[in-house]
Amino acid sequence: MADIFVSYSRLDQDRAQPLIERLSSLGYSVWWDKRAQTTPVSRAEIEHQLAEARCVLTLWSSRARNAISVCAESAYGLDEDKLVQVRLDNVALPPPFNALPVSDLSASRTEWGPLEHALSQKTRGGEAQGHDARWGMLSTPAAAGAPALVTIACCAVLLAYLIAIGAAFGGLMNIDQLQLTMTGVITVGAICAMLSAARLFAIGRAER
Repeated sequence: MADIFVSYSRLDQDRAQPLIERLSSLGYSVWWDKRAQTTPVSRAEIEHQLAEARCVLTLWSSRARNAISVCAESAYGLDEDKLVQVRLDNVALPPPFNALPVSDLSASRTEWGPLEHALSQKTRGGEAQGHDARWGMLSTPAAAGAPALVTIACCAVLLAYLIAIGAAFGGLMNIDQLQLTMTGVITVGAICAMLSAARLFAIGRAER
């Protein structure tokens, strides 16, 4: 079962893919009918994924507005109270979808906050993905590049560095032990930097 079923015009795949990559980087499982798949997806499989998904995310555009499948999938999502809408360009949404909230991700605006809030409401009842209130910040999903995870790792690296320096000056650690500790600190720091870079790259692609 996917968290999010993406309904979109296949002609918008180049615009849809960066957005989907960002959602995946935030820890959501996403199902979408990729145009480039070697084996075409059957209508039965699409309907199964649509029914099983926790949320139907419609990517509205001038092309999607005229796609019968997009309107039908969106109507199903609305009937099941699991529809979330995004506008990729300045298209006017067809009724009754024009009376519902829609996040604007057109070239002139990027309303990621409302979109992520709406997705959280539909997929997790308002809680963060995989959230458990007992753990607070640690409940953020352990997806590569998750903000809280990277922050915690960076703080741990800094703390280990300060402890190692203090132990060396206090005579509690010899040179060999200090070198070994610093190697570990540098390795963890490099991993954190790569995760952060990967996340920023995914977000940058989604916002272009």
